[in-house]
Order: sequence, then structure tokens, then C-alpha cells
Amino acid sequence: MSRRRVKVPSATRRRSIALAVTLASALPLAARGEVHVEGNPAAVSVTTSRDSIGDVLSALDAAFRMQHRSAIALDAAANPTYSGPIERVIANLLDGFNYVVKRGQGTTEIIVFGRRGEAALPPPAPKPAQTTGVLSRWR
Repeated sequence: MSRRRVKVPSATRRRSIALAVTLASALPLAARGEVHVEGNPAAVSVTTSRDSIGDVLSALDAAFRMQHRSAIALDAAANPTYSGPIERVIANLLDGFNYVVKRGQGTTEIIVFGRRGEAALPPPAPKPAQTTGVLSRWR
């Protein structure tokens, strides 16, 4: 078998490399969306583009005095828009999840336990204290 080499003109090669570099640099920007939060707690407007529920909650955390934490990954895609009072936006965003909203002293904390319908795993039972005295060995 003999291989034939085809000489590619340098201008074509340069264009191919430039196109590859342009596409490679544009991919991370295209994959990452944005979350826009506008308004106040009485009337919030949230616009997303391919963002996760966790990203939307983080944007709400930054816009309002909120914090969130979750026992599971909140990487499911959010809807493109949410609007209304903050309570309604949170309820729509976390539809299908078990969560609680805790308010206190000007802050709001959202705790997500898991998906609705999934059995929650209880924490492991504490182990009994180990005693190494003479009485613990005597029976």
C-alpha cells in the first residue's frame, strides 16, 4: 500500500485553524447561560437560558437576602421565565422538590431535601458509646 500525500494550500490550512480556534473559544460561552433577576420581593421577574435550578437559586440569593442549601444536586434545567411574588417564583422553581422556606430577621433560607416522591434516606443511627472498663467486659 502506498500513501499519497495531498498538499493543502497554506491559506486553507490557516482558515481551518482559525475556524477551529473560533469554534473552540465560542463553545464555553454558548454552553453557559445567564440568569437575569429584576424587581423586588413583591414582583420578581426571572429570565434564564439553559441554567440549572441551582444557578437560578444562586441568582436569587444574590439579588435578595437569601441563602439556599440542598441535600441533592439541583442541576435540572429551569424554565425560561418566572414572575410574580418571590414566594410564587420559588414555588414554581422548586415544583417537584421537597423543600422548606425559613424566614428570620430580614433573611430567607431555602432548604431542599430531595425530589418529591423519593424516599428520604434517614441519617445513620448513632453508634453506642464504647466503654473499655472492666464492667463493660463482665457479663
